Amino acid sequence: MNINKIYCKKILSLICALCMTASLLQDHSVEAVFGSTYGDTSGVNITIDVTDTISKISPYIYGINAESDISSLTVNAIKQTDIRVSSYNWENNFSSSGTGTGSENDVGLISSYPPGRWGDPALYTEYLLTKAIRYNVPSRYVTLQMMGMAASDSEVNRWNEISFNKTDSYLSQPDITDDSVYIDEYVSYLVNRYGYAVDGGINGYFLDNEPENWTERFPSAAAERITADGLIDKSSQLSSAVKRIDPTALIYGPSISGIEAFTNLKNPEDWGNHKREYSWFIDYYLMKMNEASRLAGTRLLDVLDIHYHTEATNGLLDAVIDSDNAFSNNARMQAPRIFWDSTYTENSAIAISHNQHIPLIPTLEASINMYYPGTKLSFSEYNFGGGNHISGGIATADTLGIFAEFGVHMACLKPNTANIDYHKAAINIYTNYDGYGSNFGDTAVEADNGGDIMSSVYSAISGNDITEMKTVLINKNSNNVKMASIQITSDIDYETAEIYFFNGSSSEISRLNEDLTIEDNYVEFEMAPLSVYMLVFKSSSEVLDDTGNGGELIDEPIEEPDDKSDETIVIDLPVTETDNASETDKTSETEISVTSVSSEETTLPPEHVSAETLSSVGTTVNINEIPLPDEPYEASTAAITEPDESAAEETITEKIPSPDDNIKVPKVFKIAVCVLLGGVLIAMLYVVFASGKKNGR
Repeated sequence: MNINKIYCKKILSLICALCMTASLLQDHSVEAVFGSTYGDTSGVNITIDVTDTISKISPYIYGINAESDISSLTVNAIKQTDIRVSSYNWENNFSSSGTGTGSENDVGLISSYPPGRWGDPALYTEYLLTKAIRYNVPSRYVTLQMMGMAASDSEVNRWNEISFNKTDSYLSQPDITDDSVYIDEYVSYLVNRYGYAVDGGINGYFLDNEPENWTERFPSAAAERITADGLIDKSSQLSSAVKRIDPTALIYGPSISGIEAFTNLKNPEDWGNHKREYSWFIDYYLMKMNEASRLAGTRLLDVLDIHYHTEATNGLLDAVIDSDNAFSNNARMQAPRIFWDSTYTENSAIAISHNQHIPLIPTLEASINMYYPGTKLSFSEYNFGGGNHISGGIATADTLGIFAEFGVHMACLKPNTANIDYHKAAINIYTNYDGYGSNFGDTAVEADNGGDIMSSVYSAISGNDITEMKTVLINKNSNNVKMASIQITSDIDYETAEIYFFNGSSSEISRLNEDLTIEDNYVEFEMAPLSVYMLVFKSSSEVLDDTGNGGELIDEPIEEPDDKSDETIVIDLPVTETDNASETDKTSETEISVTSVSSEETTLPPEHVSAETLSSVGTTVNINEIPLPDEPYEASTAAITEPDESAAEETITEKIPSPDDNIKVPKVFKIAVCVLLGGVLIAMLYVVFASGKKNGR
């Protein structure tokens, strides 16, 4: 009897252990218990100084890559970036899938067009333009081929040679039988079809895409890894060819990706020849492109462009960008600090081993100022993952605020998943938070949160108008509300603030039904967990000028670098609604009309090349007349609809993330629990059998 009781107790204990483990593995509170890498904070003191302007905000930081779904999204820039683009043959639209030695040549970049159009030159760029028109994207960027080989036809690993300069006349229909692909003829074709950049054509050109990866992606076309000098030589030659045809277009390069590439171009053996004199490859690239520009008599690099897809891992060594467990979600919201925060250490081997180059933006700016002053900065690919999770929305909103504060010129999100609803919300909170086109502003003002890493704050005004000030507030607390105590320094008093937001319950941007009341430019505002807010502060005060009379407040202009005396000024303009000039008019011009360009954007316009050096391709066409294909690359063909004014007035209550949201338990944690459970089971069995032996069984 006693033996049976002992067995019953032990079996019951084993069952209880199993039940507790199963409960733990299914518990939705795991994130709260195990996922808080960074502890929640109860409040944050925020100061905003409207009298202290930081930088002009470039509208081009709100961009996206062309292969992404941009329906219901308001962006100002769109860029070609497909992995195939390095192998693209603009003459016949073939490209390589880039998957290794077994890669296929096909028309994958333009396959959604009718087969009858597959032979049209530069159809991939036409797609870029038509998509930009459909979604009202004003600035468009083309990636040019620099690898040296382009896909020849549908045969595997058959290539045509790339040449930057054609010694013969440019043709309206390129010769597809000469085994050569001419990039200057490509640019000439685009200029003659769509116009110069300053007239609404292609705004800028990228010097290929991630050249440090050519060998892995296209081994039969790029057998040897690119060297530092080899890349600079190709870059300067291609840039010179482009500038000869359209000097108003911006040149972006080197478009490399990741800290290792920034440091040594992923070619440490070659970099060993240069590293004694230069901190990292970025320095060498800037200096050499500066030298090449002086020799060419024109600026050959307008924008230093890099790609940054977070390389952070969480505490379980999962790549944050591809993971959606609790650890990754917390780490993702902190990851944008790598751009600016010297106290942040990214949990990645590459970042730790190259810690001297972090934070990235100040280091990049220092390199620019030392080796090629006046060069702009671009992140034409960036991504922190979490496209369909609030943590991804928070990381993207935080990144855009950082780009605004630091005066980054251009940026394009490149998602790694199809569903990017939260990424879209993060961009729209800056570009179209009310559904009627209202945006963040064009001048960043000082905003500070006292170093609280569980929140972020960014503020801006439009022009010199301080009667309306916008502030983006981010709460990174996973479980707790956070009280934001906001003190504003301004020459006027703000009375109210409208509140727009999205959070963990929905990626839809909504408006709170009640505005904040501001007293003495101070207000306290309670932020829900995992939320992004746009606060629109408004004042009815009359702004006085220096004489005390009513009028627009004129602040001191933001200081611009004074090192532009010997650089060619190039212009990055949105497309206009007017038709482009005819080719006859265009070739007779020697200067560019800049009547639509304010004096703040440029000084003297650059000159066109002479009529003799321009292409004689066919007549320039209005891009608005290009027929739109049936949404290549996109599953949805839903039209953009006008906002419902009645819906905007509807009372909306704040959405708090539901505790019942699905939370995934980290795989490593599951394995650890299973191992522990196995150990408990073995121990229990041992005790049972040992007890049985003692009792003679």
